[in-house]
Amino acid sequence: MTKNVERLEKRMVELAESLEKHKQDPDCGFEEVKSVDMLIKFEIYLNDAEIGISDGIYLYMNEEGAIVNAEYFVKEEGEVTIISFSDEQLELIVELFEDVFKVNVE
Repeated sequence: MTKNVERLEKRMVELAESLEKHKQDPDCGFEEVKSVDMLIKFEIYLNDAEIGISDGIYLYMNEEGAIVNAEYFVKEEGEVTIISFSDEQLELIVELFEDVFKVNVE
């Protein structure tokens, strides 16, 4: 845990330095920030949950706004169970939700 806290502190320093450089020179990008991929996670709760139980779908989208993965989740009494969709199920989820979420990324 200590190593992760130290890692977070190091990342925060890197982000602060990068933001300060960008403020001083708006043409300066964020090259120092060590990130390559972006993944956006949406939680969609389904409506017919029983009392004390909620379920839904985690949708994962890439920076182009395409759904790249999805998982089914059930939350019950503080416990979370996550089940990966099969390829066929994922195709159905993509077809259902691909037009709902549109991401504009520059």
